[in-house]
Amino acid sequence: MSSGAFAALDRMLPVVLPQSRNAPATTRRWGWQLLVGVLALIVSRVMILVTAIIAAVLSGRRIEAGRLLEYLFSNSAVFFIGSGVSALVAVVGYWALMRWIRGATVTELAGPGKLHEFLVGMVMGTLLMSAVVAVLALIGCYRVTAVGWDAGILIGASSGLAAGFAEEIIFRGVALRLLEQWLGTGWALALTAVFFGAAHITNPEASAFGAVAIMLEAGILLGACYLVTCRLWLAFGTHVAWNFVQGGIFGSDVSGTGMGRGLFEARFTGPELLTGGDMGIEGSLVAVLVCTAAGVALLLVARRRGLLRRPRAGAKTRKAP
Repeated sequence: MSSGAFAALDRMLPVVLPQSRNAPATTRRWGWQLLVGVLALIVSRVMILVTAIIAAVLSGRRIEAGRLLEYLFSNSAVFFIGSGVSALVAVVGYWALMRWIRGATVTELAGPGKLHEFLVGMVMGTLLMSAVVAVLALIGCYRVTAVGWDAGILIGASSGLAAGFAEEIIFRGVALRLLEQWLGTGWALALTAVFFGAAHITNPEASAFGAVAIMLEAGILLGACYLVTCRLWLAFGTHVAWNFVQGGIFGSDVSGTGMGRGLFEARFTGPELLTGGDMGIEGSLVAVLVCTAAGVALLLVARRRGLLRRPRAGAKTRKAP
């Protein structure tokens, strides 16, 4: 990257609290911190279902427990509201519990400029997914067949909110932050990328290659978003836009979850290696190349800023409470 590109990124994404990431309190009572991250993910999912139940009761409908997900996907507005509530609960709950457990500032959420970083992430996620689709269109693998409002737009936005906050909290806010303290940036980024890819293999239409693709493209990119800013807001925005633009705009499946129509109804043709198949464009080699390159570029910025860490020399074994 040129010096001009570095300077532009430094202006766009200043580091707000770089020194606080090394504070001893960030690993204090790490077992409880890990539990909070897991709870944030679980509670966020539960809140979506609770919203669906409340909506069904208010509308006078009786929904069997086994058909709640079907009700959500057929009522995109309810899904969207529930996802927004789940994101808010995940972030506020995580902040409050981490503040209590660590007895210090929750550095990964603290400092000014949160909205700015979030919006930059939204723009970045939008541009990356748009670039992937543009390449697929140029090589004849993507063709728009219809344009218009569809419930898939809200479903795409909902998937962005539901995953973009809770997943970033557990994978980057907890796992990457703690592992980096003990193992250094390289191992921490590699391990969390593997965990992130593996977590998507259970999705209904997921594939092994798709999980590996997510590990490389999203695991590295989203980890780099945290490392270059020392906070979660850039990663939040990138992840939300990543999901929304794929499904809600371009009509792709999202991470093999079974979604398909957005603002654009599209036809994908060609080998699965290029289109991603049932996994969606996340499983495309084009996405792997484009998004991994973006992640590496952010890592270069983080290295230039001196934010990449080696394993802590002589670190003592930490015991969870």
